[in-house]
Amino acid sequence: MDESIKKKETDAPLQSTGIADLLGKKSVRATFRLHPTAVELMSIIAAQLGLKQKSLFDYLMEDTDALHAVAELRPPDTKIKEQRIQKTFVVSQRSLAALDTVAKHAATSRNDLIEKSIQRLLPVLEKERLRQRKRTMALSQIAGHFKQGKALLDDVRAMVGEDDSLYQSLGRVMDAYGKTVDDIQKRIDKGKRISEFSLDALKETDRNFE
Repeated sequence: MDESIKKKETDAPLQSTGIADLLGKKSVRATFRLHPTAVELMSIIAAQLGLKQKSLFDYLMEDTDALHAVAELRPPDTKIKEQRIQKTFVVSQRSLAALDTVAKHAATSRNDLIEKSIQRLLPVLEKERLRQRKRTMALSQIAGHFKQGKALLDDVRAMVGEDDSLYQSLGRVMDAYGKTVDDIQKRIDKGKRISEFSLDALKETDRNFE
């Protein structure tokens, strides 16, 4: 019986910790006022990386060391603040609590902290823009190779006929190849937002965070 009591006493803190962790992950809605460029950057990076915006927001806000660091940067001027729009995010209670704590400690607004934190995504943006350019170049070569393959398929059909197993085997290969090219094209089309996103739009806000 004594061992049973000891086991329950040992398990209790673990259970409490587990519950607290689950509650911290609970989603809530929070509304902020942010510059449109910052909002768009969050959306683009999340889509490019295949993440939900909630996951990206939580990643930025739960890094309290980084939050404290950006809190020391110069706040944006009035002109930037006047351009802000209302944006509602689904976030975890933990990230919202971290944001509130740092904002209170640094005597700054949550909006300023979020915008400054989003600036941390700029290196990711640059990396993904480069990846997108390389993928586009690769697609050009792949499409050219596929075109040659289709020409070869036509030549084989002329030589052996459509009923020949050799032609049919090559035809199945080209069908699969065509579907792959289409998938690659869709992936690159999806990434066009990051290519078309104007870095100039960030310069004005970025200068205020230096």
